[in-house]
Amino acid sequence: MRTKIFIAIFSLLSITVITLFSSTTYESYSSLYDAEYTGSESCKGCHPIISAEWENSPHAKMTREPTQESVVGNFNNGEWFLPEYARKTPVDFVEPAAKMFEKNGEYFMALRHPLNNQFIPFKIEFVIGYQYRQTYITREAGGVLRRLPLQWSVPRQDFFPYWNYQEKSEPSVQDLWAQMQTLNSAWNLFCARCHTTHLTVEEKNPQHTQAKTHWVDEGIACEACHGPGSQHNNYFEGNYVNRVAAFVNSKLRDQPVAYIANAPKLTKGQDLSVCGRCHGADIFTTSTDVYRIYEPGYSRKGRTNDLSKHFREAPLQAGRTQATIECWEDSRPKGIGMLFRSFVESDCYQKGEVRCYDCHQAHDNKKPTKENILKPSEVSNDYCLNCHTNLKNKIEEHSFHRAGTSGSFCYDCHMPNHILSMVSGVDKLLPTHTMSSIPNPKMSEKLGVKGSPNACNDCHYKESTSWAIEWTEKWWGKTVNSE
Repeated sequence: MRTKIFIAIFSLLSITVITLFSSTTYESYSSLYDAEYTGSESCKGCHPIISAEWENSPHAKMTREPTQESVVGNFNNGEWFLPEYARKTPVDFVEPAAKMFEKNGEYFMALRHPLNNQFIPFKIEFVIGYQYRQTYITREAGGVLRRLPLQWSVPRQDFFPYWNYQEKSEPSVQDLWAQMQTLNSAWNLFCARCHTTHLTVEEKNPQHTQAKTHWVDEGIACEACHGPGSQHNNYFEGNYVNRVAAFVNSKLRDQPVAYIANAPKLTKGQDLSVCGRCHGADIFTTSTDVYRIYEPGYSRKGRTNDLSKHFREAPLQAGRTQATIECWEDSRPKGIGMLFRSFVESDCYQKGEVRCYDCHQAHDNKKPTKENILKPSEVSNDYCLNCHTNLKNKIEEHSFHRAGTSGSFCYDCHMPNHILSMVSGVDKLLPTHTMSSIPNPKMSEKLGVKGSPNACNDCHYKESTSWAIEWTEKWWGKTVNSE
């Protein structure tokens, strides 16, 4: 009886599929095309699981309107005083430089004016970020969305003058106001290109006091990485044959999906341009305008889908102190804006096939692709050993550290914490992504461990650089410390 029922159901499904396929034909498509941005809502119907992952991600929540959920700073009659060393007038000691408050569901930052000491309130229009720090944006009469000078530090649990901290300059009431007059404080003419999806600047004046802008999605949404989706949506909407063909071509033949960019299926250079566009801050120190014409994965006239020729264009300047794109005294990338640069400097990228999305989950972007792959562990070792197969059973012989202990993991020596992040208002060192790097205590001896740190003395900080040189040369030969 069960067999007959199964045959009947199978026959019915077969007839249905044949009918659908006979009434709907597969459409060929071009890899070069024009398309329009449609917004993330248009993606959810076909991609509900991925959309749900993305909606809880830092990318999705990057730019939001202020609400009780989105605001992480203290706007419950909060105050911020200048630090004691920066207080120059009697008023500085008794009055805060800023007051933060909520009124009728709206949020305000009031700054003390340097001329009359009156507090001028600025209504918060958008909040940016929430994990490490939060930036506050106000709308001016001319249409400029202006970045306010105080930001919320999550680890400090206090407001702080972000740019004074980055630049190691002394804050003052006058300087807080001056920070709102710089060109790059016009958030919707600068930062919003990476903090929203498809920012369009229709009008602006040279002084950046007038602007007319719009975007498709608040935050970093689907089309920021996958490109405009109108033709993709039209191609699959109502055509089941196209859907089946795309599934077969993508999953079984490893071909691109029609009219949409998917980084793992793009050519080398195009693939990491998706990430480098925003995570490669130093790219734009020499090619300032290139981000205005970049769109992921397709080639409409006047646009580029490949930034790779710019990845290493900016020189690595020994001892550079420019905020977020600092370099160590030996020229290696140091600032958080150089993290992507550290990666493309690596042989693992230049000569290998290592990619960002191997370790970092694309849609819930703060999660790893595998548990423990983002730290020293057996999991991250296994990833490296996929290519370095000759070391698979020689961990102790190669590292001279007992397997499973600090010093035996690939991360320990090849991805030491040599990238400086100051974004939260607290200095923090993060792993360099120059995975082909090796400890070089000889350079540390020449420039000092604070100018040229090395993985050996990072752990063995009580030992001298001479001690580290002796052991590295004993283990791996004198060429290991070549400059």
